[in-house]
This record gives sequence, C-alpha cells and structure tokens, in this order.
Amino acid sequence: MLAELGLVQKASAQVKVHRTSSLFKLYILNRQEAFFGFYPLRERTVAIDDTDHTVYVVIGKDTTLFHHAAGPDDASLGSQYVQQAPMWFDSVWSTIAYERQS
Repeated sequence: MLAELGLVQKASAQVKVHRTSSLFKLYILNRQEAFFGFYPLRERTVAIDDTDHTVYVVIGKDTTLFHHAAGPDDASLGSQYVQQAPMWFDSVWSTIAYERQS
C-alpha cells in the first residue's frame, strides 16, 4: 500500500500464523519504541450443531496500550522492554509460526 501511494519506492511483507490465541497486542517501532496491551476476555455462548457452547473471546478494540521507549540508559525499564520485545517476537517467528497454505 505504501508503495502504491508513492510514499516508498518498494515495500514487501511476510505473514506467518501460529496456533495459539493472542492474549495481548504488541507493536514494535524501529526497535526504539514498543506499545503493549492486554486483551480482555469475554464469555460468549455460541451454537455449534444446535448445541450451545460457552467460549471465551479476546476483545482488542478497547485495549489500553502502554508505551515503552529505549533511551540512552540501557539498564532503564524502557530500554530493556524495547530490547526484549523483538527478541520474543523473533523467537515465535522462528519456532512455532509458519506460512499459511492457501
């Protein structure tokens, strides 16, 4: 989309999936900032084959995001969080995530 709008010369994306439910949001920007928020769970009843089942769903639209920023002090909480967040993401990406077959 950015390339189509002329905002960048070239753009690409890789997408992978994994079989676990997401319980939080995590956005990492330029490995300098991170935004993190917990998804609240809500109980719902759904009908499957004419039988009601209780399920729990995550609700993300109202999630509060907490901001963490890397600073000049590598020992600060923000710097450590921003350092660890991409390491966690990379570990998921390289182990349990896989390319979805169409």
